Amino acid sequence: MKRLNLTIGRVMSVMLRALDQIDVRLVDHGHRVAYIVYKMMQASGAYSLREMQELVIVSSLHDIGAYKTEEINNMLRFESDDVFDHSIYGYLFMKYMSPLSNWAEVILYHHFNDNHYEKVNAEKRIRDIAVMIHLADRMDILMQSSQSLQQAMDDLDHQEYRFGRDAISLFKKANKQIDLGECIKNGSYLGELKEMLKHADFSGETMMKFIHMIAYSIDFRSETTVTHVVSTVSISLELGRLMGLEEEDLEKIELGAYLHDIGKIATPLEILEKPGGLTQEEMRIMREHIEITGDILKGRVQDEIYQVAYRHHEKLDGRGYPLKLKADQLTMNDRIVAVSDMMSALAGKRSYKESFSKEVVIDILQRQMDSGKLDQSVIETAISNYDFIMECCRINTLRITEIYHKIKSEFKVIKMEMLGLI
Repeated sequence: MKRLNLTIGRVMSVMLRALDQIDVRLVDHGHRVAYIVYKMMQASGAYSLREMQELVIVSSLHDIGAYKTEEINNMLRFESDDVFDHSIYGYLFMKYMSPLSNWAEVILYHHFNDNHYEKVNAEKRIRDIAVMIHLADRMDILMQSSQSLQQAMDDLDHQEYRFGRDAISLFKKANKQIDLGECIKNGSYLGELKEMLKHADFSGETMMKFIHMIAYSIDFRSETTVTHVVSTVSISLELGRLMGLEEEDLEKIELGAYLHDIGKIATPLEILEKPGGLTQEEMRIMREHIEITGDILKGRVQDEIYQVAYRHHEKLDGRGYPLKLKADQLTMNDRIVAVSDMMSALAGKRSYKESFSKEVVIDILQRQMDSGKLDQSVIETAISNYDFIMECCRINTLRITEIYHKIKSEFKVIKMEMLGLI
C-alpha cells in the first residue's frame, strides 16, 4: 500500500472527515478532543511515543458509534446517562474491527463518571485515558458553545465527582505548559497532531484495517446493507483478476471499492431502511452520498482511488451521476467497480427487496450492457464467471456477517449491564 501513498495521516483524515458528516455540530470535534488528550499525556510523562500515537487515534475516533441525532443532542448537552449507545457501538467496532482493539474499553467508558469506576473492573491504564477523553470531550463542548477556556476550567472545579482530582490537575498542568484554548482557536493544534502522527510506523495492513472499520461502520447502520461494501470489494477484485489487471490497479480498485459508499454516513437511516420505493425528494437525498463521498476523499487519497469511489454510479452513455461522464472519460477501474456495485446490490437483500436470483441478476446486467450503460467486457466476464465470483463473495462476507450478529447481541448485553451501574 506504500506505493498508493496510504499514510496514517491520510487514513485518519478520511476517517475524521467521514465522522464530521454525521452532524455539523461534531465537525473537527474528534481532532480537538485528541489534541487535549495528547497534551495531557505529554504533561503526565507516563506514555511512550507509540502509546500516544495509538491513543490520539483512539481519542479521535471516540464518537465512531454515534449515528442518531437524538443521541448527539444528548452528547452535546453532556447528559451522560443517555449516551451509552454510541459508547457501546464504538467499543465493539474498536474491539472487532480495529488494530487497536487493546484500547477498545477506553471508548466503552469514555462517558463514565469517576465515581462509577468502583463498580467496574477496568484496568488503571484504561480508566486513566477514558477519563481524559471524558474531560477533553467536556472542555471542547463548553469551548465550542462560546465559553472561554477559563470559564470551562472554572466549571471543572465543581466536577471532581465526574472527572476525578487527578485528571483535573493533569488538564490544568497541560494548559499551564501550553495555552490549549489558543492552540485550538488558531488551528495550530492540527499541525501538532499531524507532525506527531507523521512518524507513526503503521503497516499497510494495519492502515487497511482502519479503512475497513470506517467502511463497515457505515454498512452496519442497516442490517440490509451489512455486507454491501465487502461484497462490492470481493466482486471488484475477482473481476479485476479475471481480466488480468496489474497488482497496483487491484489495490486501487480495492481501496476505491471500500470507500465508495463512505458518504452514506450522512444519509438518514429512515431512507436507508425504507421498505418501499423512495420518493423523488428521498432519491435526491440518497444520491447526495456521492457528493459527500467526494468531499470526504478529495485530496486525502490518490486521485485514481478517489475517482473509482466517486464514479461508481456513472454510465457509459453519460446518463449516470453525479458528473454524467461518458465512456471515453471512464477508466477500466471505474467500470469494474460500477458493475460490482450493481451486482452486489442486485444479489443482496435490501429493505425494499429480497435477493435477486442468478437469472434475474444476469438478465439485468445483460440489459445494462446492451443499452450501452455498462462495459461489455466487464459484464461478459461477470456473466461467464458468475458462480465462481459469487461463491468467493459469499465466503468473503461470512466473517462480516458473523461480526455483525456478534456486535448486535453483545450490544444488548452490555447496554443492560451499563444501565445497572448508573
